[in-house]
Amino acid sequence: MRKHARAASISILFAYSLLIGGTLTATADPKLPDPTTAGFAEKLYRLNCGHSLANDESVWTPGENVGRNVEFSSTCWLIKRGSEWLLWDTGVPEATLNDPKGWSTLPKLIVYHLDKTITGQLAEIGLTTSDITYVALSHTHGDHIGNVDLFPNSTVLMQRAEHTWISSRDGTNDNVNQLKALARKLLGTPKHLQLLDGDTDVFGDASVTLISTPGHTPGSQSLMVHLKNSGFIILSGDVVHLEENFEKNRVPSLNTDKAASIASMGKIRQMLATYDAQLFINHDKAQSDTLKLLPAFYD
Repeated sequence: MRKHARAASISILFAYSLLIGGTLTATADPKLPDPTTAGFAEKLYRLNCGHSLANDESVWTPGENVGRNVEFSSTCWLIKRGSEWLLWDTGVPEATLNDPKGWSTLPKLIVYHLDKTITGQLAEIGLTTSDITYVALSHTHGDHIGNVDLFPNSTVLMQRAEHTWISSRDGTNDNVNQLKALARKLLGTPKHLQLLDGDTDVFGDASVTLISTPGHTPGSQSLMVHLKNSGFIILSGDVVHLEENFEKNRVPSLNTDKAASIASMGKIRQMLATYDAQLFINHDKAQSDTLKLLPAFYD
């Protein structure tokens, strides 16, 4: 595994506003971390947060694979940094567990199934939901925020643009309108909601950085974590669904902005080079099946 220089300084600072009505807003310096001075998180765990079967892959690969079934993984990640824990996405709702009919965000297109609960997996390493300091959301599609309500005392981190979007007027795409309605229902009104404006250093030492990658939704974000032995790892969110899409700059038809999607993929591509990073693609089942699964971890 690659080893990177030990860090002591920080490259991004938070600026917090007053807590108003249960919602905290944050402003971030647009600069990304200096790879030579970034701090370290201790552990990165992969959680199985569901899997799905879609009946038309071409929705994600426009112009190709029309009418072909495709199976996707749904992955959550847990990061330990000192005495604090950050959960990246919350997956398919726990009520789906072992339901043969599954659960869906878009019933005519895709069905999700759940083999393990997120609370059960946390318990495997001695944690409960109350131990989670932050719940960071890549975006508000239901398979990513299905269990936010299980973490009422955690601070929920999401981009302000995403929060604004799900409350905006419906557009012409019925699928997108349906996803927004479900998002409002599943997100609810978190007691501790922190809205972000762009790239944001979570812990103030560049060990965990939220990266603004709009396009899939207006406020989509990715996450970069820095580990002592594994180096920099970028968790994709849904900036890309499949490795082949990343290679071809291919944009799913459900994305809200094609140009922004391509720009965000370019940003991640540049970061992979700058940080000599690995990219873990959330929904790419072929890749996910090769990655460590809790209780194993990356360090």
